[in-house]
Amino acid sequence: MTDLTFKQFIEIAQGKDSKIVDSAGATAQIGFPENAKDIKTWFVAGIRIDVGAPGLSASIMEAFGQIPQIRLILQPVTREPNGGLKIHDRAAHIIFSFIEKKSQVQETCLVPMLSRVDPDLQPFRAALSDFVVLRDDLAAGRFGGVPIVTTGLLDVHPGLKAPSQKPFRDQLKTILEKHLKSTQVSAMAVMGIPANGPEPWIFVPMQRRSDNGNLEAFLSPALDGQAFEDRAKAQLLRFFGAKKVLPGPRTDNENETMTTCFRLPDARKGVSTAELINAPATAERTIEVTAVIADPKKSHFFNTDCVSCHTETRLLRTKVPGEPIPGIAEAVLPSSRWNVRNFGWGLDSEGFKPTITRRTATETDEVVEAANILLNQ
Repeated sequence: MTDLTFKQFIEIAQGKDSKIVDSAGATAQIGFPENAKDIKTWFVAGIRIDVGAPGLSASIMEAFGQIPQIRLILQPVTREPNGGLKIHDRAAHIIFSFIEKKSQVQETCLVPMLSRVDPDLQPFRAALSDFVVLRDDLAAGRFGGVPIVTTGLLDVHPGLKAPSQKPFRDQLKTILEKHLKSTQVSAMAVMGIPANGPEPWIFVPMQRRSDNGNLEAFLSPALDGQAFEDRAKAQLLRFFGAKKVLPGPRTDNENETMTTCFRLPDARKGVSTAELINAPATAERTIEVTAVIADPKKSHFFNTDCVSCHTETRLLRTKVPGEPIPGIAEAVLPSSRWNVRNFGWGLDSEGFKPTITRRTATETDEVVEAANILLNQ
């Protein structure tokens, strides 16, 4: 990522596009401490490899195509005056896409959203292959002489602990630098809180323009405005105040057909977790709503709001504690309302802990299956 792109990211994240004003006139906006505005203070906290965004089901790929991506998740870490480290509750996603070409927007679109995208699979397959070699080298003990096992509970990657820490880190850095170029940055996203105060969490998606390379806030498909141009570009979640989710989403994740067009609000059919957050709900309704959000075959970026995808598992866990969640260890499921992490370290009742949600686990399972197919082609 270039210095210019990072500068634009900070400007958008704390600018007018991240500002939300409620009906009482109160304003909420992401804020950064001054020392967190330096790119050198942002560290990679996670890496996500995706064979095809926005989803790998046949219906989604037919409508949107396939966008192989490698996503870096960054967080700012600064030094306190006493020398201690401070991890700031902000996160950035940098999305590197492997795209061959974009088809024309559907002519039938009243309001176009996204061109259908064809993947550039050859370089993406090469990147996947290097990650497979890295995995196998770890398991064989070629970093530091100690075989690395990754089948335990979610935690800091065991390869990042001595004696494999430095050689593993160096090789991982080499692979990323080999396969990721600044020209591949197609989108970014930010989650942050105000400069003063523990909430709300504000989510802002961004896209990189193909004509001039500039970064801009993305018109969120699941949020409403009086007109297309007025659609909200940010969404917040808070627990103090009457309206806990703003703007209220109008999702489209229960429509039977996928489309690269924005449906007008009255034509949409969908659910969101705002319903469960803003008012009491029965156990049956909680199970029903969160199941739709957690299903990547039904819900994706272009028909579902950010808050829903970051709260579905926590809501199911707290409102229906007896409902089983197969395939995920109980210890890493989010339970506190203050934990909005899909994958990473989230604040829970026992402090910060590694967290994964149902949606992330299901997406990961789909990606691993698709990656194995791609590597064997």
